[in-house]
Amino acid sequence: MTINQDMKTFIENMPKAELHLHIEGTLSPQTLLTLSERNNIDFPYQSVEAIEAALANRPAGLDGFLDHHYIAVSTMKTEADFYDVTLDLLKTCQQNNIVYIELFFDPQFHTSRGISFDDQFSGISRACEQSRLQFGVQSNLIMCINRERPVESAFEMLEQARPYRDQIIGLGMDSYEELNFPLKFKEVFQQAKKDGYRLTSHCDVDVPNSLNHIWDCLNVLEVERVDHGLMAVDDPKLIEELVARNMTLTACPVRRPTDPGPQDLDRIKTLFEQGVKVTINTDDPAEFETGYLSNMLVEVQEGSQYSKKEMVKFVMNAFTGSWLSDTAKQKYVDQLQEYAASHQVQL
Repeated sequence: MTINQDMKTFIENMPKAELHLHIEGTLSPQTLLTLSERNNIDFPYQSVEAIEAALANRPAGLDGFLDHHYIAVSTMKTEADFYDVTLDLLKTCQQNNIVYIELFFDPQFHTSRGISFDDQFSGISRACEQSRLQFGVQSNLIMCINRERPVESAFEMLEQARPYRDQIIGLGMDSYEELNFPLKFKEVFQQAKKDGYRLTSHCDVDVPNSLNHIWDCLNVLEVERVDHGLMAVDDPKLIEELVARNMTLTACPVRRPTDPGPQDLDRIKTLFEQGVKVTINTDDPAEFETGYLSNMLVEVQEGSQYSKKEMVKFVMNAFTGSWLSDTAKQKYVDQLQEYAASHQVQL
């Protein structure tokens, strides 16, 4: 079934927010070639076509994705790289009518390669400020713990970030999944909460122990959001708990070249219809066929035949589930409501 042009235009022009996007997941094939040449890196792929083939043929699942992802991210080495990549991303956000975004970045992978936290943050933050002024895209930053790394490394990251505490809104957790990872990082999250960070964590889909991980993220880590988290669909009590807490899930219905459509649409629809605050996000848009947010929303609508009102609800969930101040949130909520009303969509 093909989406009609009126719905496509409605989605593309809608003012949007996104809560789950990794800066390092936005390196296009051409950017990878540029960075590898700039930094004199022996990159395994020498053409756009070779990179696209590697993306298409990587093994399914989280580990297959990450193995390729970190090869790509290793092309970033300098403050200028972080600036250029982030600015390109935020310019693309403007083209997608994303007016607010919360961005993940992974300091530990880079510091382990000898790239200072200061250089990473300087490049990213300069680009965010320029984007605000030049493109009108407001952003906040969330630094992520890599779950496979030692707890001591996570504490080191918190210390490295201390000079920039007022410029980093939250702490997240991602990368390779380990069994019982919320318990592993309990003390790190306790310290981050004392330091005033907002808290979230990845709880990936179709991995062992996912339901227990979601429960532990809620009750042990005391997160305020859950990234992915769609395995909650298998636990009615967990669904009730998510609804009772008004907990936001940042779903990422990405699509690989071999997929017939975006992943997890049935899970998303079930949770959405049961009142869970689900949002739609692109995760690593350069590494999946779904790309950036406007296209992903179009594909999600096409795959599940949501109404305009329901598509507005997904975006509204992102604004209200964001970590903006109440005043800033209301400004964006009003903007979205005005857009909906101008298209005869009654919320």
